Amino acid sequence: MQSPNPISLSSLTSILTALEVCSDESVYAPGYIQPHGMLLMLQEPQLTILQISENVEQFFGISAEALLGQPLQRLFSRPQVQRLAGYLAEDNLEFCNPFELKTRRVAETDGQLKNQTFTGVMYRIVDGLIVELEPVRSLKSISSIQFYHRLQAAIANFRNATSLTNLAQTLAREVKAMIGFDRVMIYRFQADDSGVVIAEEKQSHLESYLGLHYLAIDIPAPARKLFCRKWVRFIPDINYIPVFLIPTNHPLTDTPLDLSDSVLRGVSHFHIEYLQNMGVAGSMSISLLNDKRLWGLITCHHYSPKLVDYETRKACEFLGQFASIELVHQQERELDVYRTQVKAIQDELQQTLLQESNFIEQVLIRNTSQLLDLVHAQGAAILLDGHLTLVGQTPSATQMQELVTWLVQRKGEQVFATDFLSHLYPEAKAFKDQASGILAISILFNHAKQRSYHIIWFRPEQIQTVNWAGNPHDTLTINEIGEMQLSPRKSFAMWKETVRETSLPWEVAEVEAATEMRNTLMLAVLEFSQIALEQAAEQAAIANRAKSQFLAKMSHELRTPLNAILGFTQLMNRSDKISSEFQEDLGIISRSGEYLLTLINDVLEMSKIEAGQLHLRENSFDLHQLIHSIRDMVALQALEKKIDLIAQQHPSVPRYVYGDESKLRQIILNLLSNAIKFTTTGSVTLRLQALNGRVDSISTDDSKPIITLHLEVEDTGCGIAQSDIEAVFQAFTQTESGRQAKGTGLGLSISRQFARLMGGDITARSILNQQSIFICEVLLSLVSSMDIIAPETIRGVIGLEPGQPSYRILVVEDVRENRLLLVRLLELVGFEVCAVENGKEAIALWSEWHPHLILMDIQMPVMDGYESTQQIRGREGGKEVVIIAVTAYAFEEDYTTSIQAGCNDHITKPFIETILFDKIAHYLGVRYRYREEVLPELDQQTLLHKSLTAKDLQVMSPEWIIQAHQAALDLNDAKLYNLIVQIPDQEQVLANALKYLVDNFELEAIATLTQTQ
Repeated sequence: MQSPNPISLSSLTSILTALEVCSDESVYAPGYIQPHGMLLMLQEPQLTILQISENVEQFFGISAEALLGQPLQRLFSRPQVQRLAGYLAEDNLEFCNPFELKTRRVAETDGQLKNQTFTGVMYRIVDGLIVELEPVRSLKSISSIQFYHRLQAAIANFRNATSLTNLAQTLAREVKAMIGFDRVMIYRFQADDSGVVIAEEKQSHLESYLGLHYLAIDIPAPARKLFCRKWVRFIPDINYIPVFLIPTNHPLTDTPLDLSDSVLRGVSHFHIEYLQNMGVAGSMSISLLNDKRLWGLITCHHYSPKLVDYETRKACEFLGQFASIELVHQQERELDVYRTQVKAIQDELQQTLLQESNFIEQVLIRNTSQLLDLVHAQGAAILLDGHLTLVGQTPSATQMQELVTWLVQRKGEQVFATDFLSHLYPEAKAFKDQASGILAISILFNHAKQRSYHIIWFRPEQIQTVNWAGNPHDTLTINEIGEMQLSPRKSFAMWKETVRETSLPWEVAEVEAATEMRNTLMLAVLEFSQIALEQAAEQAAIANRAKSQFLAKMSHELRTPLNAILGFTQLMNRSDKISSEFQEDLGIISRSGEYLLTLINDVLEMSKIEAGQLHLRENSFDLHQLIHSIRDMVALQALEKKIDLIAQQHPSVPRYVYGDESKLRQIILNLLSNAIKFTTTGSVTLRLQALNGRVDSISTDDSKPIITLHLEVEDTGCGIAQSDIEAVFQAFTQTESGRQAKGTGLGLSISRQFARLMGGDITARSILNQQSIFICEVLLSLVSSMDIIAPETIRGVIGLEPGQPSYRILVVEDVRENRLLLVRLLELVGFEVCAVENGKEAIALWSEWHPHLILMDIQMPVMDGYESTQQIRGREGGKEVVIIAVTAYAFEEDYTTSIQAGCNDHITKPFIETILFDKIAHYLGVRYRYREEVLPELDQQTLLHKSLTAKDLQVMSPEWIIQAHQAALDLNDAKLYNLIVQIPDQEQVLANALKYLVDNFELEAIATLTQTQ
């Protein structure tokens, strides 16, 4: 019947476990033994008696107290004691057990001396040797050969068993035949340590216990540990009177004597009462182990006291050991049948999944019956990267999503199984008819965008009736002060429990099958991910190729006309016939073209950074001069906006250093230009300092000392929102103020990459609408002034030195403007020049004319420069001619490709004429005549000239200032020159500064300076 007790069985189990932990009862060292033998604890090597059971007087007529401290020879003859002492040399005393000891004692009935034989065993404990003796009560004994035949027959029967149930029943029958107990049961432990009787052999008049369940507390954890340690537990008479040890504690350690290995160990009063309530008078248990874990017990009950001799008990122990192996093997054989079925399904799924890893979901849906049969489920949910598919009997899609969220929150267990889901997840009561039990496998990828893959199998509620051996609630009682306590059950009559909201349990083999399925799914997911990565990589490669092709095309299309613009500007500047007015116009054209070239180079530089093709080009340079020239370049920008440009250079900053001068120049120039651009009032300050903190940690090949150049650029501009600090360093990303100020959004990104390449970084901090500070650190090497090779003059080529042969140069260029530019430039110097439009014409003219050097464009119609170069090289005499590629393609791979095609060198358009002439001289040995142009010195006075303020102009009359303002607005440079002439000689600094502004066509700056309030 159903118990009215409100405590659920699961709650009861928790309460009982807690009470068991709190129990003071000790099964290991009870302090007493059973009376069917006696125990002595001896000290080696003299075998002195330190502790002894009080029933020794019953056998020897000597009190226990009188024997303490006495040698064992007080009880047994010298030869026997010496034989016993000889056994102690063995490493394993078990090999010496059992042994016999004999003595003579006075019989209580007639007072005559009679012989008494004892069967003894001994074993060591810490600080002692224990000897246990059992009197031989019968002269009848079974011979060894009889035991052998009995065991041989039993083993044969075990091996003929066809199932686990059949084997267990055979084991119960054989043990009962061997020991003659009224009832022998095979008791198997469940996963929760409760147990169930799976086989039984009994007297016909006894009630059957087959199929009854027992709580885990019926065999407490300490007892289960002892069953793992000691194969046989024997209680011939449960109503025995305990025999106490004298003294109670070990005399050397003053602790209770550990009787874990004792055959005679006393029994817990709780267990005695438990057996009494069952009506049992004698008991024996034989352990069944699976790899040192307790699989079950052979439990033997007799309803009157039953003494079993040592030899029979030992035979039962051997039978239990062999049966343990056979039970486990039979269990494995049955599992193997299931595993074979599972493997067939698994192999089919695995083969299909690995063949079609791109279609994991479709494969699983096509094989739903195999998927369910894999673990004997009625439904399944497949959730792959957020996409849900339901198969068979399942909860709803919404319930599934919530269940998966709960599963993931349980620390993402790879395999999870329960047959009582609502106990862990109360919301599951709503779908108990579909999923009272679940078995789930999960694959989680922990990264920024978490992806997960799950398969969850379902079993519906299976209302079960569990037959318990007595009402489990009777295990709890309330004592006189209202506390719960353990109590042996008074009745073991069958008590039926109806179990709801549970499914059939998941077997170990089913969980293993799910685990293997997870491995298969993992392989498929990884294969799918690999394919996806390869596809993404292929798409990225295609995109990169397309981007590179686009950038190369853009570079070529922009650089080609720009080459003509800048080239003809240089060519016109060579003429003495150009008026000063047109010289200024040419300067404007040249500066505009150079700015456009800078923008193109920025885009190309970023593409090199993304492709990982950025490299340092290091040289020795004058750092002070570099800073000086950068200030010179940005001074006009600051002047136009009436911003103070301040430079604070710490004395620690060295003058001569080794590093990438070009990249450092671009970093500082970009930071200063940005600061000026985004500042409307106030100042921009450049601070520089050299730090030596990293000298010891970094070295260079030539052992130059390393310094960290620390520079800061602070402005009083619009500032940057905290959320945008990192965004400003991203390519093509601009803040709102950045978009208003215009630009490519590349400068800071390129500068940071340059700084990192130079061993440092750029960071920023800012207060919105107040200020920004950009901090840059780069590594530089210290050098002496002798290492500096700084060009002091620009040498313009004006012709060829006399006395040289006539050099023939072939220009191959399809763009008319660029072709004309090269022809005029080369002819102006004195070279003999011919020009063609494509590679095919180049080959024909080369064959007839045999030029010394060919300037070869790459992209041309009919035949490009690569093919024409290769054909020329492949013909007779083609290896001697010098071929220099002159192309608008600016990538490193373009240079490499041209060299591989057979070119000697490569010049990028727009080219500087000095580079062109130097290349020709290098390959042909040409000598030139030069026009010397000394570079102007950039000193502090020059910078001062460019840092004019409106106050500086107050030395002139208001009328003069008004006229200068109007002339600047009218872009009338002639009038401005006339006005500058009127400035007094003592204000020559002012005159020079204004002339500099007019010379550089900075008329807007003059208009700003002369603006009246």
